Amino acid sequence: MPDLRWDDVREWFDPFENGSLPDVIVPGTTLTDWETLLRLIRSEGWRCEYDFRERGLPLPASAADLFTVDKGWLQTLHVWPDPGMEWSVRPARPDVIDSDVSLFEIQGQERLDVFCGFLRTLGKTLDKRVLVYAEGDHSPAGDNSYPPMMAYELADDRVVFLARPGGPAAGR
Repeated sequence: MPDLRWDDVREWFDPFENGSLPDVIVPGTTLTDWETLLRLIRSEGWRCEYDFRERGLPLPASAADLFTVDKGWLQTLHVWPDPGMEWSVRPARPDVIDSDVSLFEIQGQERLDVFCGFLRTLGKTLDKRVLVYAEGDHSPAGDNSYPPMMAYELADDRVVFLARPGGPAAGR
């Protein structure tokens, strides 16, 4: 049985109405969690590209390498946990995994199941709750205007939908 039913969340996954890049956030992380994340990427064989200074580089050997670089440059880990779903991770601080996915790649029940499976894998591996915010609703400072729309709940080992019925505009 799927974590979420497409018909129940469809209106929240409309990239033309709600922004196309929801934020996938893992708060309360440490450098050890980032090491675990790099091990997960390698062990799952997920395709990954590391962009730094507008150059593609190999995945860093250690998580510490992600945080010792010149902060004047944008760096992004582009990860494909599924060939049809890109997960873009922006390593800015060790205490939060700040990332996004494209709603264009999460359309229909099958793709939603893939996304929920990814959230579950990430949350179980890190032993942490994973939050998904509508695009622009997450603040890196943690002073979020809106609650997450969905989350992987570690205690229940499932993805739950948290947004209010009636679509994104109803929650604002």
